[in-house]
Amino acid sequence: MNLCNKAIWSLAAAACVLVLGGMPASAQTVTTGSLTGVVKDAQGGVLPGATITAVHTPTGTSYDAVSDAQGRFNILNVRVGPYDITATMSGFKDEKQQAVDVALGEQRAADFKLQLASVTETVEVTGQSPAIDSSVAGTADNISNAVKESLPTITRSIADIVRVSPLFNASGSGAGDGQSVVSVAGTSFRYNSLQIDGAANNDLFGLAGSAGAPGGAAETQPISLDAIQEIQLVVSPYDVRQGGFAGGGINAITKSGTNRFHGTAFFYGRNQDWVGDGADDRPVSTFKDKQGGGSVGGPIMQNRAFFFGTADYGRKLRPTGFSVNGTGQLFGSSDEGEHWSLIADYLPPIWSVEAAVIDR
Repeated sequence: MNLCNKAIWSLAAAACVLVLGGMPASAQTVTTGSLTGVVKDAQGGVLPGATITAVHTPTGTSYDAVSDAQGRFNILNVRVGPYDITATMSGFKDEKQQAVDVALGEQRAADFKLQLASVTETVEVTGQSPAIDSSVAGTADNISNAVKESLPTITRSIADIVRVSPLFNASGSGAGDGQSVVSVAGTSFRYNSLQIDGAANNDLFGLAGSAGAPGGAAETQPISLDAIQEIQLVVSPYDVRQGGFAGGGINAITKSGTNRFHGTAFFYGRNQDWVGDGADDRPVSTFKDKQGGGSVGGPIMQNRAFFFGTADYGRKLRPTGFSVNGTGQLFGSSDEGEHWSLIADYLPPIWSVEAAVIDR
């Protein structure tokens, strides 16, 4: 009997775990966009039952929808990127909109006005982004892949890219370790949230040094810039799918392979010869900073399966010093001993200072 009871309780616990695991997480994220619009005739009357087909140009992924009684259609959770959208209905000419770009988290409007069909004909319209997006809920901004690749960066960090928004400020952490952190609207970087493809990449346990992101203590980046397709910057969003932060949200999605082979490669390096002398005209000590990597993607099967991969390499060699009671990095060296000897020469006889040199 006891074994049966234990088995029943175990099965019940397993069922609860499966049910809870299947439930959506409370801190939802945005990794896609959506298409919406209204289909009307030439006189402005709505057309229910029209078929809308949206094709993602880089990958050939197709989405279909049918307009409702009010002539409105909604295509949710579509991939980010350009689309060719076609509206068809019996008795009307087909209308096609090309290069309709859907941004991350955007609800893109694409309205159609169909003409009566006297002969077989297709009307093509080139889509343009509206000057004002009325569907935006809260302060937000998007950084496309084209903008990201045109911005200069030395550390190849997301912090160098998000500065295009006036609310996102990248500056030193204040710990004296050279790390760069992002402050959103003047708040601490500890209140921010970094999400990559919907997964949180935050310093949950405070182990990443002063950078506030995984790999910060080692001066590495959470993800390669070559792998990022688009970045969404949100401040106090009203969207219920975004939350879990009190500062700002950096929402990034990664690239995918397309129907065409594509790739990138980069190498960057510098040493003491590239930075000049210091403030007191003393040569900078020997150091090396090298970064390299690349990415490649393409089709496995046209319009069905794709691959994409990226790799980064980074090596730094730089001198480090130490300071004891404010005497500087030369403590215990011959120069420091001579310094204390000069001080002893000017002290009164009642003072006694011994200059010692540590042989290292």
